[in-house]
Amino acid sequence: MITIRTVKTSPELEVLRTRWEGWQNHPNSDFAHFLLVCRLRREVLSPYVLIAERDGLPCAMLAARLELARLVPSIGYFKLARIPAKVLTVVYQGLLGQADEEIGKALVRHMWFLLASGEADAVAFHHLPERSTLHQSLVAHGPRWWCEKKPTWSTHRRMSLPEEPGFLLKKMRVKHRYRIRKKQKELDSAFPARVSWRWMSRFEDIPGLCARLETVAARTYQRGLGAGFVDNEEYRQRFALFANRGQLRVQLMEIDGEVRAFWTGTIYKGVFHASDTGYDPDLGVYQPGTLIFIRMVDELAREGVRKLDFGLGDASYKQRFGEQSFQEAPFRIFAPTAKGLALRSILGATIVLDGAARRLVQGAGGLDWLKTRWRRRLASAGSQKN
Repeated sequence: MITIRTVKTSPELEVLRTRWEGWQNHPNSDFAHFLLVCRLRREVLSPYVLIAERDGLPCAMLAARLELARLVPSIGYFKLARIPAKVLTVVYQGLLGQADEEIGKALVRHMWFLLASGEADAVAFHHLPERSTLHQSLVAHGPRWWCEKKPTWSTHRRMSLPEEPGFLLKKMRVKHRYRIRKKQKELDSAFPARVSWRWMSRFEDIPGLCARLETVAARTYQRGLGAGFVDNEEYRQRFALFANRGQLRVQLMEIDGEVRAFWTGTIYKGVFHASDTGYDPDLGVYQPGTLIFIRMVDELAREGVRKLDFGLGDASYKQRFGEQSFQEAPFRIFAPTAKGLALRSILGATIVLDGAARRLVQGAGGLDWLKTRWRRRLASAGSQKN
């Protein structure tokens, strides 16, 4: 028999630490990282971890946070008014342990009971892989009318890393390899003897590093979208957490000793999880994103890392290099209340409009063009502010 109990305090979580750490397999659902986020984010009311027990013994858990959130409907890059709501946020890769169909069903029914009781306005799953235990349980046992009907699917990509550095250039077509080497020569010619590439695996000054990355991140299109790296307490402590374990990696491109491009990530359970990246938009003509990616992959190969996870979201370079992929999407369940009905209606309508707009632009062959133009506009706006 499956029973579900809830853990909401840090002392209770400490009792689970050994079991949790034995099950964790992703930086996002790492025990120490989970506690860090709960402690630092002002919107978090409390941890909210569901423990599934079979015959009184814990066999799985679902890591979540109860938050005073502001849901933001969006159509493409256009964000509409923020809607305040109390949300149970399930972290990415937050289902830990030996979760089977029976446990998935019990977890979904428990969350529906939580919503029906009025303790939350919605449950938000931060990207569920298609055909995962939670996804299948939501489809089979979730309240049909109160679940999002048309989730926005995206492709999550990974790539294998051979043992030898330089493999990425070797597997490219001749014209692509020529173009990349040409961009490298143009960069070196524009800044003779001034460009350096630095791979960081040991860190003595995390605040100093974050300050240096911020000078670039503040000028990127990601900042215009409210995403990407930002020099704040959460990033500093997250970097320190993984750096102290020897898991943090940072690739830098410097000109005259100043950071002009970067890529960060974490090696976790033998997989490099790519995280934040950015480059000075003034250098866009040299394709610094591609140049820094190639160097980062070579460094990982030298370290013996055999798998790279590109993280959330898709992009042309991920499509080019990621030979493994799966579909995932954010999901929400709404409370059977007036507030839940309003949230479901507003968010559902914007998802439909967003999908229709994407299909229209894609059909005209202009989706990539529109993304590029919009990102350049955001980056330009960031540069003007600085």
